[in-house]
Amino acid sequence: GEALRGRVVQIHSLRSTAGRDLNGQTGLLMDFDEASGRWGVALPVGDRKIRSENLALLPLDSKSESNGDDATRAGRFLQELFQTGGMDKMLEHLTKHREAVTWALAETVEANLENSQAKGFAVKAQVLAKLLVAVQDELKARQPRPEQVPLPPPMLSGKACWYSNGAVADSRRYDEDEAERLASACAALLEEDGYLICEEFVAADEIASLAAELSSYGEGFETAKIWVGKDAAGAQLSVPAVRSDRIMWVCGQHHTPVEDHLWDSAGTQPKVGLAPCKPNIVSSSPITSFPQLTKLMRRMDDFVLHRLAPKVPRLVKLVERSDCMVSRYEEGARFQRHIDNPNQDGRRLTTVLYLNSTGEPWREEDGGALRIFPKDSSEAPMDYLPQGGRLALFYADIVPHEVRPSERKRMALTYWWFDRGEREHMLADIESTGVNSINDKDEQKAQEFIAFMLNAKTKCEELLPRAEKLSKRALATVAAVVGAETGDQALEGLGRLKSEDLIGSGGRWGGWASTRPSKSKASQEECFFEGSPSKALGKV
Repeated sequence: GEALRGRVVQIHSLRSTAGRDLNGQTGLLMDFDEASGRWGVALPVGDRKIRSENLALLPLDSKSESNGDDATRAGRFLQELFQTGGMDKMLEHLTKHREAVTWALAETVEANLENSQAKGFAVKAQVLAKLLVAVQDELKARQPRPEQVPLPPPMLSGKACWYSNGAVADSRRYDEDEAERLASACAALLEEDGYLICEEFVAADEIASLAAELSSYGEGFETAKIWVGKDAAGAQLSVPAVRSDRIMWVCGQHHTPVEDHLWDSAGTQPKVGLAPCKPNIVSSSPITSFPQLTKLMRRMDDFVLHRLAPKVPRLVKLVERSDCMVSRYEEGARFQRHIDNPNQDGRRLTTVLYLNSTGEPWREEDGGALRIFPKDSSEAPMDYLPQGGRLALFYADIVPHEVRPSERKRMALTYWWFDRGEREHMLADIESTGVNSINDKDEQKAQEFIAFMLNAKTKCEELLPRAEKLSKRALATVAAVVGAETGDQALEGLGRLKSEDLIGSGGRWGGWASTRPSKSKASQEECFFEGSPSKALGKV
């Protein structure tokens, strides 16, 4: 990736005859070659392609120099050791000069040991064998040394798919071979890491046109809400401490009828083309048919449904996409860590395209980065800036992520892609439980109570009396939100809550899982996530 290009790396553990000569050498990291699965490394002896597992990324303040010959220095130090006289003095000298103990020295000692064994130099081989153990013990004692940090998945580029000789190609006539190569590379990274970043998926001038088209509906952006609840029961609530962006939904042009419920409708579906999901939203521009968004949507459909999905086992049953969610982050806006779909509502893949097209590159100090949390919780999260034209893809039901506080205006559009099997299973559960049958009045009362519960000024002794006034249906929704199995169980838990169980500052409550008598405990990620526009067939 661009963030790593030019960083100093050290080569180690190559076993081939030619590779051993490279062990211990340092060089500059170049581009990742998708065809060979190797990183390009600029070395004093010329450019080489090396696998990630044979590269150690040196810290930025490392004193190593890319043009130094570590193998030569290791050879000289080995000669010093032999000149000390005797095994004990060799080890004493080694202890005094620990800074000279490097990967290159270990490889040099090992190579000399193999040579001595091959030529029958038994005594020298014994000395070298003991020395090798001492060198390896020293390296092991100070691991990781040199400091190693995980290399992020390489960023891909969609430029070759949509451009030709600097001119933007029509989205229906892009390069078929390049599109297939990009889809194959995306499939490999999704299966390995669960997410990927693709640069220049859309050309800069197209991003500018698309951003202008969507910005003309400025009055249609509303404060975003999060889904508070579990499974199909819960409520859409505005919790600025958790999420503070503004959004607009654009409906239309799906592959299956809304009556099949294979996707969540965000509002009124137009008979033809695309339109704001709320019909009262109008554009300040005379062009109101979303021509740029329509073009992008067709490109996304082709790439995700027809090229990428067949190559990824977890995506082979993708059947539909959501309506388009356009989000705008003003200065200071953020979205805390969450998983889009922790409750199996059918969304299997999230795609986010960034529309920031002011002409100025997005800098780290501008904030607003997409932070991805890796599978290995011991590894540091990866941050990706929302550069215009950059596309992020990740599993909607697995990958924790967040949007860091933004210091400048930030725009993106998001599609979720639905798995038929999981979606149909959710619909069957809704039909069997009847959660969808709640009426509007009960829904409103349930949402009001949940909002009251999340209010930082709420006192725990106020909750039970208010909950006892709810209808059975409204109370059942509240029970599902907090993880209780029945309304009576919810009332029992509310009656035993203490003030320390409530955390108002983050829009969360704390000790519910420990006070409710249910056997299962809902995590915060189960309670708060980026919801589809509606749950349970457009009702609750």
